[in-house]
Amino acid sequence: MSGVVGRKLETDMNFKAKGQRSLSAAGLIQSGTMLRSAVFGMSFAVGLTFGIEPGNAQSVETGTGTSSDVQTEAPVASSAATPAGDEGNVAAPDAPVAEAEPEAEPATEPQMATAQQDASEPAVAAPGGDASSAVVFMYHRFGEGEYPSTNIRPEQFKEHVAELTNGNYTVMGLPQIVEVLENGKGLPDRTVGITVDDAYRSVYETAWPIFRANNMPFTVFVSTEQLDDGFANYMTWDMVREMVKAGVTIGGHSQHHSHLPDLDIEAVKAELAHAAERFKAELGFVPDIFAYPYGEADADVINAVKEAGYKAAFGQQSGAMSTESDFMYLPRFALNEHYGAMDRFKLAANSLPLRVSDITPGDYTLTRNPPAFGFTLTDPTPDIACYPSDGQATMTRLGDERVEIRLDGPVASGRWRINCTAMGPESRWRWFGMLYTVP
Repeated sequence: MSGVVGRKLETDMNFKAKGQRSLSAAGLIQSGTMLRSAVFGMSFAVGLTFGIEPGNAQSVETGTGTSSDVQTEAPVASSAATPAGDEGNVAAPDAPVAEAEPEAEPATEPQMATAQQDASEPAVAAPGGDASSAVVFMYHRFGEGEYPSTNIRPEQFKEHVAELTNGNYTVMGLPQIVEVLENGKGLPDRTVGITVDDAYRSVYETAWPIFRANNMPFTVFVSTEQLDDGFANYMTWDMVREMVKAGVTIGGHSQHHSHLPDLDIEAVKAELAHAAERFKAELGFVPDIFAYPYGEADADVINAVKEAGYKAAFGQQSGAMSTESDFMYLPRFALNEHYGAMDRFKLAANSLPLRVSDITPGDYTLTRNPPAFGFTLTDPTPDIACYPSDGQATMTRLGDERVEIRLDGPVASGRWRINCTAMGPESRWRWFGMLYTVP
């Protein structure tokens, strides 16, 4: 797996505040407004917090021909209990309840299972845990402070690794997580996967030594053209081969890191085919896990990725993945300087899936603006809140299971996110996020 950013613009674009509404999960609701809607005699709150959404940010490097995008989201807080401390959006515009990202720490922590657990042996979750889910994090750059929307500071990164090493988590390789959940088997509670998009040189020079020292598996999603062009700020194929030999997983990220939904389908297939040829030539194999550049996809792109032989693919929407997830559009929590604080990290690492079905719109690129967003709760919960990155929202509950969200007007073109959260067991937030491309 690999995630390399494509070369597009030649100037660094700082992410901008879009009037995003997100709720802080730690309980600190900044400039928030609570909308209440009484439906069938019940009152539900939708918390809106204005902030910056790094996930919509694009970082381009002058003279290097690279552009990368980090999507960050915070969990939505429930009407009954709102998590405090919205770290601002992390490198992944989504967060569970209360921050648009869950930031509540669990009251108790189950015993950590060994990361070497055989995938054929189902795990048994501790009380309040969940053996059918995992949290996946996404990084881009390490110690490259000139690109804050895609960078994590070294001290922040070391804190994350220390938390995962010393806390009750099981850090597992992405292929194993995907295989176990796709087959409906169990994982240790608080299973975590780590991904890095775009194969920047700082992954090799700064992150890998720390991962290696802590025996921590991770996946790098690579866009092949950046390595072929030999840009100084990217890894070389020799570096990638060294990492593969040491056990690092490589994933696909297209050839040029293009906005795939903007291309005609034949161009998308060509991107995937050329990348496959380069992987085969340089590494001797073709990755089978993919990450969509910018987290953007639509039905045609997803079908093309599947036909290219990928068994799973990741976006940049926040939330925990589970056995019920769409394995061709799996969630990740993005991390960057602005969304890399420890309270937000712990909130995300301890999050649980908010299980839903019948999601509308069903395609990840909008054909209607404003969108009529809705979903059905698999396990009805009385207290749920949803936070859009753009637009004023009203929530309506239709019975116990159906949730409908309506916006007051069209949303801006680009990427639009919405996070829905509800308080789960042991003060752990259940989180469901979506990312849509807006033409």
